[in-house]
Amino acid sequence: MDKGIIRQLFEKNKKLIIYGSLAAVEAIIIIWLVVMINNLKIANLTVESLKSQLSDLKETTNNLVRENDELQDKVEILSDTVNDKVHQEEQREAEIAKSYVPTGFPLKGAASYSDTVTELDGNPIAYFQAPQGTSVLAAANGTVSSVSAGDTGEYVVTIDHGNGYCSIYRSAANPKVSEGAEVTGQTELFVTGAGSEQLGYQITKDGEYIEPMELMNIDG
Repeated sequence: MDKGIIRQLFEKNKKLIIYGSLAAVEAIIIIWLVVMINNLKIANLTVESLKSQLSDLKETTNNLVRENDELQDKVEILSDTVNDKVHQEEQREAEIAKSYVPTGFPLKGAASYSDTVTELDGNPIAYFQAPQGTSVLAAANGTVSSVSAGDTGEYVVTIDHGNGYCSIYRSAANPKVSEGAEVTGQTELFVTGAGSEQLGYQITKDGEYIEPMELMNIDG
């Protein structure tokens, strides 16, 4: 086509071309704005969703913190309870252990102590004089290891306390217990009567005789 004709056509449609170009640009801008607005809406929705998730996470965290505090309180209570139980058990075991140490007085009621004779065959012994009808009691928990007759006609009851201690009771009265019997601090071994008002009392520790009055004075 002749260039002159083309130029004439261009001049004639110049405004249309410019308007069309502007319309196209406006359309592109509108489309871009629409896209941007949609993206902004999506971004806002995403932000709101993230805010909601963050709020949920904060609430969950607060709940976990509260639960942790409650669990910590329960752990502390449980720990205190366990410690109390352990302490009580230790005290109970200590009391049980103490109940097997012959620190008790071997007679029920009043009795006089004779300090003129304090040895028998070279070993420490304590002699008590008690009224007739007085009960001779085991000085602590244990097991009667032997019941025998002594050289001077009295009966000898020996109690093994299971911790190295043995207590020995010498009386002319008839024994109330037999070998193998389990005894406590309230078990009656003899009852004093006419001619049997005297009680000889000895203690051994790991096979060695010790002063019975000292043990009673220290721990009894």
